[in-house]
Parts: sequence; structure tokens; C-alpha cells
Amino acid sequence: MVHKFVNREREMAWLEERWRSGRAELLVLYGRRRVGKTEILRRFIEGKRCLYFLASRTSVRDNLYMLRDKMAEFLGREIFRRVEPGGLGELLVYFAEEVDRPCLVIDEFGYLVELDRGVVSDLQRAWDEELSRRGFFLVLCGSSVSLMETEVLGYKSPLYGRRTGSWRVNPLSFREARAFVPRYRFVDAVKVWAVAGGVPLYLAQFDDGRSFEDNLREAVFRKGSLLYDEGYFLLREELREPATYLSILKYIALGYSSLGKLAGALGMDKTNLTKYLSVLETLGFVKHVVPYGQRRKGIYQVADNYMWFWLKFVLPNQSDLELGRVDAVVERIRHELEMHLGLVLEELTRRLIAEGVIPLPFKPSYVGQWWRGGEQIDVVALDDRNALFAEVKWGRATTHDLDALIEKSQRVDVGHRKRHYLVVAREGDVEGLIDFNTLDRLTAPTF
Repeated sequence: MVHKFVNREREMAWLEERWRSGRAELLVLYGRRRVGKTEILRRFIEGKRCLYFLASRTSVRDNLYMLRDKMAEFLGREIFRRVEPGGLGELLVYFAEEVDRPCLVIDEFGYLVELDRGVVSDLQRAWDEELSRRGFFLVLCGSSVSLMETEVLGYKSPLYGRRTGSWRVNPLSFREARAFVPRYRFVDAVKVWAVAGGVPLYLAQFDDGRSFEDNLREAVFRKGSLLYDEGYFLLREELREPATYLSILKYIALGYSSLGKLAGALGMDKTNLTKYLSVLETLGFVKHVVPYGQRRKGIYQVADNYMWFWLKFVLPNQSDLELGRVDAVVERIRHELEMHLGLVLEELTRRLIAEGVIPLPFKPSYVGQWWRGGEQIDVVALDDRNALFAEVKWGRATTHDLDALIEKSQRVDVGHRKRHYLVVAREGDVEGLIDFNTLDRLTAPTF
């Protein structure tokens, strides 16, 4: 598989700037699985005298010996294989004594921490006593966001105050994601976005020379494919109680969005549930959404596109999918999938407005949504003087949609702001409509 490397200029520029500093650097690069961290690091060390090491979950001792052997090969000194390191810090000191400006990238550093929390303290001592004085360039990379933020970056971590920089690698934007399927028009690109989000490895599973439905069958619903059971791996990677978190996510995906309804469905105390939800929010799996003009009455939604899709369409149908009944599942979900794509388009529209991709007559400082009772406005965007209200439709829009939007907006208090209206839809006969052809042009990759 050819690895596409799309628009990681900011991450690369940050690493290059630190490299050029000439000082000792202890950098932490982290982010969810499959987001492209390793490819960033691989590109960064090209042409540099820098050693890359991928940790494993075997044992700390095995990892030290593997790292020692890679150092011996890197240095071209077989005698280095005789080194008997007492710990990671000691091994790095030995390495630093052999190189003018030692440079090392440890990928999946979290595996070492899981094996022995003492690794962090050992590294801290070596950094304070030797490595920082030798201009060591050290990058610690990890896929477990919770572990990296607590054990490596957290206030109680022995390395707290030692790192010289950190970067959480986020998924790609929609425009960046489209570079993986450049032959797809906007409609099919949104469908891919609904499944893969902005995760590069997920996006790479889609072949834009085939129809989206064919991709869905082979890359998602076919047992053995990467996206078939990736949801389980994501939760096991990050969480100590994956079954509990999976239950919470399943009910949120089913529409139990308020804290009260969710607690009732799970049979869980609200206080205890709030702690679990906080963890899911930190990891980016869940978001808490509060309608414009209110401080309470918020709801919980699945924030990760892949998890949202997997929970709604893969997990409930795995009994049939295990037996290879892919065609039956595709037919069963067809109507619900169309409704789901409408919800995805609503959230995407809010993002595109916030990012300035969809042009407005003003630059909004707030982009959200509004609801009260059974009424809803898909997009509310504001600055100090202006307010935009937008209706988003996966299908065709009519003048009735615009009239209804204007009527609903009168119940939203935006003070003396000038009111603007917008309808986003596949097609329609609405004045000022932004249709999918326009969105296709606005979101086309520019790199």
C-alpha cells in the first residue's frame, strides 16, 4: 500500500525548528492510533543522522537489548552489543557518548511505560544528569493519548518540566481528507468522511476508482478488513474498562444523549457516569454539545466519525457480517445510512464555516447550533454584529425550507445583530443556496 502524506506542514515545521535549535530537546509527539505519527517521524528523520526505534510489548529487558543492537548497527560498532544497560537512561547515556549530536526517536514509548512505570523516572534522572547537557535530541511518541497525557506530560510525571515541546497530532480536515479520494465528487467524499473521518490509514482503505458502496462492502463490512473491528482495538488501546466504555458509546449512538437518559439506560449513577464521559471527551470519542443561548440542557454525541459509523452500522450487524451476509446488511441499513449522512453533513457544514471554507459576509467567533423543544436550527454563527442561521439538507431544498428557517430564527435572541440566512443542500431552488457542486469546488484539495 502506498502511504499518502497529506498536509502535515505544521508538524514537520515544528520538528525542523526544534532540530535547528541545536539545543537539547525532549519532545513528545502523540495522538490516536492510525493518525499518521510514524509517517511524520519517518519523513522528519530522512537525511538526518537519527535513530528510530519502535518499542514492543514484550518486556523492558527485551526492548533494551533490541535498542542496544540497533544502536550498535547505527554506530557501526559491534563492540556496542556488549553493553549491559541497567535501564533506558543508562543506555541513552552510553549512546550519547558515541555521537556528536545524539538523536533518537522512540515510537510507542507508551508500551515501555505500561511494562514498567519506572522507565519514566529512570529517563528523568538520565536527562537531568547527562542527556540535557549533551544536546540530546529525543522524541517520545505514543498512541495511547490517556497514558501519554498522564504518565509523560502530566503534572505528577517525573518528566514534568523536562519536555521542551509537545504536539498532539489530530486527524485531517475534510479538505485534506479528500486528497485520499481525489476522483470522488463531494457526495462520495462525504460518505467516505462519514466512515473514516480524517484518519489517514482509514482513508487509505478507500479506492476512488470503485464505487463507495463497493468500498463499504470490502473495506468495512468484510470480516478481516481493517475497519471491520477497529472499534474494539481503539477502546482496548486506551481504556482499562473497554466493555463499560463500549456500552456507554453504544447507548449514545442509539440516541440516549442526555445525562439522565443515558444513566437510566445504563443503570449507572450520574456522578460515576460523568467520570467515564469525561474520559471519553478527553480522548475525542465523545463531545458535549450545548445549544446556543443556554448553559445547560446539553447533550452527548459520538465525536469520532469512524466510531459513530461503526457503532451504528457495523457492531449491531456483526452476527450477519460474521457469516458473510454483506449484501443483506447493506440493504438493511440503506435508509438509515442516508439519514446518518444528513447528520454528518450538518456537523461538516459547521466545521467548514468555522474554518472559513464556506464564505460568509463576516468572520464568526462562534459556530454552533440551536434547539428548543422539537425545533432545531442546524447552524448558528455569530460575531459581534452579525448572526447567521443555516439549514442543512442531504437532499433537495425548497423555498419552504428557507421560510421555515427564517420563522424559527425569530425565536433565537441574538440582540441587535444583523441576521443572515443560508441553505446548504444537494440541490434546490432557494435563493443564495450553496449546493453540492459549489461545495465540491470549495473543498477541493489545494496541495
